[in-house]
Amino acid sequence: MVYTYGGFPDGPDGQPFAADEAFRAIQRAERAGRDARASQRSAAKSLDNSADSHERTAKVYDEAAKHAEPRKAEYREHAARHREFAQEDRLMAERMRQMAEIHPIGDPAMPWHPL
Repeated sequence: MVYTYGGFPDGPDGQPFAADEAFRAIQRAERAGRDARASQRSAAKSLDNSADSHERTAKVYDEAAKHAEPRKAEYREHAARHREFAQEDRLMAERMRQMAEIHPIGDPAMPWHPL
């Protein structure tokens, strides 16, 4: 077996398999891009669920603050922190959704994009 430039073996007709290998590499890259975008959408959904959970927790602390005079300030502080966590989760979820929508090899609208 003779190897051509680039390390690809020659086919039966003496032509390198480079085109075949390139095609399979493109398919693998496209599949990896699809998988990555699906993972990003899944992460966004998880972050949305986390934000909902933080909002529910904040409401519980608000309710507890109404009935616990000596610890009212502490409970309100906890509620505020959980609302901040919820806001952070929603921002990260939005970023994940945006990343999932970007072109597989980057954003063509960006000036440094190769296309």
